[in-house]
Amino acid sequence: MRIGLWNIDHPEASSGSNRKEQRFKGVVDYLLQADCDVYVITEANAAIQLPGYGRELSSASPFKNVDRFYGSPNAYHQVAIYSRRSLQKSEVVEPVNGLHCSVADSSPLKQLYGNVITIKDHWSKASRKTYSDRLDEQVDAIRELPRHGTVIAGDFNLRLGWPQKQSAHRRIKEVLAANGWVWPTETREDTVQHVLHSEDLSVTLAIDHGIKYDSADGGGLSDHPFIEMSVTAAELTSKIRKGE
Repeated sequence: MRIGLWNIDHPEASSGSNRKEQRFKGVVDYLLQADCDVYVITEANAAIQLPGYGRELSSASPFKNVDRFYGSPNAYHQVAIYSRRSLQKSEVVEPVNGLHCSVADSSPLKQLYGNVITIKDHWSKASRKTYSDRLDEQVDAIRELPRHGTVIAGDFNLRLGWPQKQSAHRRIKEVLAANGWVWPTETREDTVQHVLHSEDLSVTLAIDHGIKYDSADGGGLSDHPFIEMSVTAAELTSKIRKGE
C-alpha cells in the first residue's frame, strides 16, 4: 500500500493567470504520475479530479487567502482523501480541519485520518481560536481513533528545530508518541507535514523536495515537499511467533 501526503497550497483553476493554470495542471500531473493507492491532500481544491480515484473532502474551509482565486470551479478544503479503493467517511468533532475515512478491502490499512493543525484562524474574524486550541483539538481527535490499521497524515505546522513550535512538538510526543502512536517524522527538520501510525503497521518514507517552489527561477508546485509512505503489516513480535 502506497500513500502520498502533500500540502498542495491550493492550486487554482480558471483564474485567468497562465502561471497559476500551469501550476494547477502540474500538481494534477504529479499526483497521477506518483501513482499512489491513496492520497492525503491538504490545502486541497475540489476542482482536482483524479481518474480512477474516489474522493472524500473535509467540510468547506472558511479560511481564505486574499491572494488566491476562489471562483468556480475552485472549492477550498483543508483535507481531501483520494483512493482507488472505496472510502467511507466518518464523523469527526472538527470537520473543517480533520477527515476520517475507512478504506474498504485494504489490508493492512483500515483507517486513514487526514488533518491540518491550522494557524490560519486569523483569516476568519469569527474565530478566536489559537494554534494551541487547534493543536488540542487534533490531539484529542487522534486519541479517539482506532489503534489498529490506522495512519494519520497531515500538515501539523510544526517541526523539530522550529523554536516557536517546540512546546507543540513536545505535546505530540508526550500525549501521542508516548501512548501507542508511532511517529516516523518526529525528528525531521525539513517538513511540517507529519505521519503517525498504529503499532501494527510498518511505514517507510520517501520525500521529494524537488517540487518545492524555487525562488531563483519561480518554478515549483508547492511550498511543501511530497511524502510517499509505503505501508505494510508490522512483523509479529517474537512472543507471538513463539505462540506464547
